[in-house]
Amino acid sequence: MGNIYLVRHGITDYNKENRYQGQLDIPLNLQGRDQAKRVAKALADEDINVMYSSDLKRAYETAEFIALATNQKIKILQDLREVDVGVLEGMLWDDVKKQYPEWLKLGRNQGYPGGESRADIEKRVQNLWEYTMKNHRKDNVVLVSHGGIIKTLICQILGISANKRSRFVIDNCSITTLVFNNSGVMIKTLNSIWHLD
Repeated sequence: MGNIYLVRHGITDYNKENRYQGQLDIPLNLQGRDQAKRVAKALADEDINVMYSSDLKRAYETAEFIALATNQKIKILQDLREVDVGVLEGMLWDDVKKQYPEWLKLGRNQGYPGGESRADIEKRVQNLWEYTMKNHRKDNVVLVSHGGIIKTLICQILGISANKRSRFVIDNCSITTLVFNNSGVMIKTLNSIWHLD
């Protein structure tokens, strides 16, 4: 049976500044490129069969390092794209707390002002997972994506509400490994970052 390696992109200046990136096309910074090289080295011996990436620069740049290390071509999968956070794009977290206190009281569970609704996000992630299950159940697959998408997918796999996604930590260039078996899918590792030390 196959393994799915969920990789969050390397760090960006927006990550370091605690800004909402959403679908802004922010590139990796120097530290992010170093992280991408390290995660690529960690996956180099995993006999990868296929690789997909979000089209956003920070994910695609991360995927390029992994593709080189695993001798794979990168396929773009739109459902791997980060959540559209609407008017919050580019905003500092501290400013969001000041300007959108009512939204925060809702626990961010209704989606994002001017962006994707929670139902839209969950449907997109469900489509992503169904596609992966249908086409790659026996393959070793790398999916390079973003924190919001990976957390939502983990919630769906565990059968828990996506409202609990904020209880998961998904670090930049972490690897979360899913394993297919006869009874379905298991989470083998969550947010593994040993390769970044």
